[in-house]
Amino acid sequence: MIVLARLIVLVLLNLAILATSAQAAKNFVDIERVISPGGIEAWLVNDASVPVISFRFSFRGGASLDPVGKQGLAKMTSTLIDEGAGDLDSQAFQRRLQDLSIALRFHAGRDTFSGNMKTLSKNRDQAFDMVRLALTKPRFDDEPVSRLRAQLLSGLRRDQEDPDAIARKTLAEMLFPNHPYGRPVGGELKSISAITADDMRGFVARRLARDNLYVAVVGDISAAELAGQLDKIFAALP
Repeated sequence: MIVLARLIVLVLLNLAILATSAQAAKNFVDIERVISPGGIEAWLVNDASVPVISFRFSFRGGASLDPVGKQGLAKMTSTLIDEGAGDLDSQAFQRRLQDLSIALRFHAGRDTFSGNMKTLSKNRDQAFDMVRLALTKPRFDDEPVSRLRAQLLSGLRRDQEDPDAIARKTLAEMLFPNHPYGRPVGGELKSISAITADDMRGFVARRLARDNLYVAVVGDISAAELAGQLDKIFAALP
């Protein structure tokens, strides 16, 4: 819990630095606690000086919880969760993000699964809806699964010949023998090859839950507006 609290503080500080000018950074940053009608909590730095919103969220439970034989499940899910959702296949989903100038990224760490969305404030409704779709209705269609799996496997093969990657892997194994922290976040050739779309759907169903959720927001959005969006995005999660 201490580690997660520190993570939230670091995220908020990072967002505040990015969202304010050098002069404003010298002043006190007002961090506001927001609780939605549905009970979802977020931390907000309201800044209307630029018409941009930066929205970050994190769930407890990352690569350290990957099952034996399916190492890299969190990583592979983070790569594919925005490759199509709801009625939008991979190309349509990515095209809509591009058309609306929305940046949406997901990341799997050892202890967290997180996402980051940046949008112009005028597109906030569409942007938040894209986050909702990715989290609640990811498709994991055959084409993007095959394509992204091939990319991950290619990267793992390169790592086998990269001295730095070999050193990092060896050090982790030495520091954490027979422990999930000793396993590579990105998995191994055999485990990535074994991961299925159903595995990723199970990951989303089990780990993306409201009681595991932390949210930090900076930008051109009020507390009242954010509260309504939080329920729209996350209310369908278990």
